[in-house]
Amino acid sequence: MRSELVLIGLAIAATLATPASAAETPATPAATVTATPDPMQQMVCRKDLETGSLVRTKKTCHTKAQWAYIDDVNQNDSRKLVEDNMTRPAGN
Repeated sequence: MRSELVLIGLAIAATLATPASAAETPATPAATVTATPDPMQQMVCRKDLETGSLVRTKKTCHTKAQWAYIDDVNQNDSRKLVEDNMTRPAGN
């Protein structure tokens, strides 16, 4: 019983403590408050070994969407290269 009265008292105090100007200001749109960034737009950096060096690396940064596209293109090019060499007739 006493805890209920304390909670009610706190609720009343919080209501009275809000400034009058807060009631006059328009509410912010929910889209701007709860907007979450697209995970595919997150930047990802990769390190590649430079040709001719065992220790020197080159850092390349792209978004996840760009890396997915680059990986897909590279995979398709590699597959095409292997398939083209397999289907050619042997000999002259």
